[in-house]
Amino acid sequence: MDLKDKKILYQLDLNARQTNTQIAKKVGLSKDVVNYRIKSLEKEGIITGYYTVIDTSKLGYFSFRVYLKLIDSTIIKEEEIINFLVNDKKTFFIVDIDGPFDIGFSVWVKNIYEFEDFYLKFKEKYKQYIGKDQISIFTSYYISNRSYILEKKKVENIVEYGKSELIKHDEIDIKILNLISSNARIPIVEISKKLNMPERTVAFRIKQLEKKKIIQGYRVLFDLKLLGYEYYKVDFILKDISRIKSLINYAILHPNIIYIDQTIAGSDFEFDLEVKNKQQFLQIINELRTKFSEIREWNYFTVRKYNKLIYFPQTE
Repeated sequence: MDLKDKKILYQLDLNARQTNTQIAKKVGLSKDVVNYRIKSLEKEGIITGYYTVIDTSKLGYFSFRVYLKLIDSTIIKEEEIINFLVNDKKTFFIVDIDGPFDIGFSVWVKNIYEFEDFYLKFKEKYKQYIGKDQISIFTSYYISNRSYILEKKKVENIVEYGKSELIKHDEIDIKILNLISSNARIPIVEISKKLNMPERTVAFRIKQLEKKKIIQGYRVLFDLKLLGYEYYKVDFILKDISRIKSLINYAILHPNIIYIDQTIAGSDFEFDLEVKNKQQFLQIINELRTKFSEIREWNYFTVRKYNKLIYFPQTE
């Protein structure tokens, strides 16, 4: 990739729903050249997709995350467990972990009893293979743009969502969100055809969803390895949480810290890093430990494989 490619990726990460004409003006290229370069980046697998950031708490959902350490499990049994999770419509994020756990997954539910019912059914089948589990409830999230692409130290676009009250919406909103969730660049005309609805109505509905902050933004998905970066998920245990806001602010402004999750249970503080190599990762961790002496313990893992990644709750 050259500098122009990186500028295009940067713009897509800021707002993947920008038109090629808008991107062209910002990167100093023609619309046709931008179109060609985006298609090339998609063909090469550097861009793997586009997704919409949706505040599902405004739709009445919240999510549980489960980490599993398996015991007495064969490769075939582990594949069976993963397939069971993949086929359940409540799950939206299932990964193979390289670290202290083997599998991580999350589920969307509308109340705690939905999760209890789901997890009891899961344990009825696979309890004998669970050596350890760790369950957390997500409360809020922060997502920063990837300013490191252009080696910028300043983060331009930070999205915070979660902890929201239910916002009025209807079935048409849900249908639009379902289509746009996994393809942030889907044209309005295509949504119009799929839903048999006037384009003006679709455009108005999307604007309203943005205004209500149900739609928080539009992002691009990268193959980090092809981009020359590695992913690390880091969990911290703190001596006290009196400076948790300072920790969050520090992480928000760091160009390599892309996601911050706030949870009940699990760790006291956690974030996701994208760095060039492990040396850079450890350097960032050491800087953090030097600045925040209240960090008592930390651990990390990487993701070997995504088995499922859905950006919007599936209906039954």
